[in-house]
Amino acid sequence: MSNDDRFADVERVAERPARTANAAWLLEATTWFMVAIAGMLIVFGGLAVDAYRHNHSATEESLLSLGNPGHLLAAIGLSVTSVAILLGLSVAALKSATTAELAIRRFVPVTAAWVVLAAMAIGSVTYIGASGVTIGHSHGATSSVVGDTTRTGTADEAGGVAQALKDQGIATDAGGTAAAVNPASVPGALTQGSNGKAGGQHDHGKQPTFTQLETLSQDKLMPLFPADTVSAADFPKFKEQVQQVRQVALKFPKPADAIAAGYVRTTSDVPYMGEHYLNYNYVKSGIFDPEHPQGLLFSKIDSGEEKLVGVWFLLVPGLGGITRDVEPTGFVGNLDLWHAHTGLCLNGFSGASEGETKESCSAKGGSFTADLRWMMHVWVATESTENPDGVFAYLNGDLFNKQQAASKAAAAPSGVTP
Repeated sequence: MSNDDRFADVERVAERPARTANAAWLLEATTWFMVAIAGMLIVFGGLAVDAYRHNHSATEESLLSLGNPGHLLAAIGLSVTSVAILLGLSVAALKSATTAELAIRRFVPVTAAWVVLAAMAIGSVTYIGASGVTIGHSHGATSSVVGDTTRTGTADEAGGVAQALKDQGIATDAGGTAAAVNPASVPGALTQGSNGKAGGQHDHGKQPTFTQLETLSQDKLMPLFPADTVSAADFPKFKEQVQQVRQVALKFPKPADAIAAGYVRTTSDVPYMGEHYLNYNYVKSGIFDPEHPQGLLFSKIDSGEEKLVGVWFLLVPGLGGITRDVEPTGFVGNLDLWHAHTGLCLNGFSGASEGETKESCSAKGGSFTADLRWMMHVWVATESTENPDGVFAYLNGDLFNKQQAASKAAAAPSGVTP
């Protein structure tokens, strides 16, 4: 009996080689041109996102503001497109080079293209960053809009900016700058507060702003101080004290931060000043301390959100040796002019007025204070507003413009941009 091999006649399947990664597609110009098309789609998507944001109350911003997702998408898409096109060009030019001489001749223009692109990209980004070019439209940020007017210099453009400000509820003069509005004509503005001396002086007039104090040298700053207010010898200590107040401002960007630290709201959003918050423990101490101000100022500006706009101090006669007839000692020098309010009537959080009698205030349902002193404002919250009249000016015109813009925006019908 024979043994048959049943598998002798079966053909064996040849073993297949193990699969390896194939990157040949990276050497095809078509691949990179398709990537370039995808990059352009990303660019267009970013532009659409940016257009949507600016049509729905996004503020004016730098071209390099990558916090805007539209800008970020456009930047990514533009980068992808540029690099992909150059890679496609490089592959197409070098792949078909059959000799070393031909490869070298093609390598030169390809390298030049890469260098030109890199140089233009670096130069453009540097120029945009240095010049501060912005896009979009402003919702109440009047200082930046007016600044653009001074750069253009044409009557038509100035008129356009002026009209834009007027549409925001901010009056302008022929030059396109914020017009001087008489604060006494503004309902609720506490314009009578003065230092109690003859002439009713509110402050020492035009003086350096906080930004100027931070950025200019002492030699350039000294001529900006009103006469007999800050001497060269006083300046180092004076600047140190102002910077101490600035550090306090950075701790309380929102009312919730102030409330958590023991501050309590006491007034309405007063024009030119904002909502007055007080820390009663600091008031009771009767001590002037730049690092522990008795009060903070908040206001509804920009989109209507409450933000810190300033800091204020309150020293009440009878506490800490403070008297009614002598202004307290505060910042070194004589620039900080303390003021008082007489006949002050606070009607809850709905309004404030001064020059009232007890009877007239009672008729309004308000709380009457015959004489409230001594107070001082310090404008160091530059993220929200800068007082163009100076760090210790009594009223803040820039804040008033932003309050007006926010008020008009809030009153506009839903979905309508004022």
